[in-house]
Amino acid sequence: MKNNQATFNGIHDGKVILSQEFITLFPKMARLLDKAYKVEFTLNGNQRFRQYIWTREEGSTAGWLCKLEHCVPQGRNIIPEHILLSQTVGGIIDYWLTDSTKEANSFIDANEFTFSLVDSTIGIGGWEDNYINECKEQGLEPLNTSEFLTFALEANGNTTFYSHKTKEVFVYLHDDYSPFEITPHKGHPLCTIYQYDKAKSFVEYVEILAEQWLQVIQSEK
Repeated sequence: MKNNQATFNGIHDGKVILSQEFITLFPKMARLLDKAYKVEFTLNGNQRFRQYIWTREEGSTAGWLCKLEHCVPQGRNIIPEHILLSQTVGGIIDYWLTDSTKEANSFIDANEFTFSLVDSTIGIGGWEDNYINECKEQGLEPLNTSEFLTFALEANGNTTFYSHKTKEVFVYLHDDYSPFEITPHKGHPLCTIYQYDKAKSFVEYVEILAEQWLQVIQSEK
């Protein structure tokens, strides 16, 4: 019988050191992180987590819970920008919003994880067979899904991934819905692969997420 009990090993103020490379590559994310209060804690002796907490003017808070990772899984073709982000920020595994901001849309809404290195997987998150069948029905040559890495998983199954060759970001929308402006990728069938109109690359995706959360905490108008 497995013992699923978690052992809490303490809590302390967190500290994030942003390298010049990070600040140059992700200036908006750097600004967002600088505004957060950080708390770190450890579970079971070796599972490290960090909370980013932003306090709004009226006193309410919003934040992220991130899993801290420093080892890079091998054989997944994780791009350097993803590694830099995740080893600096952590992988986002939960978040919370205030009542006044819960309707705000951001790329991490309803996600099971975003950016986590260990959770990222080769492919398009299990939609490979469905995607190939849809392409065959439309007479379209499917993309080579082994060139993709899924770095975000939504609770309903939608996945976000990038090409490790071009660093372009794509999203698989089996329900054909996104609150953001999207376009089917190069004539692809509906309910398959799309691209965000304003977040074509991984860096753009990260920066728009930061912009969304700067707006959540009313740091940008």
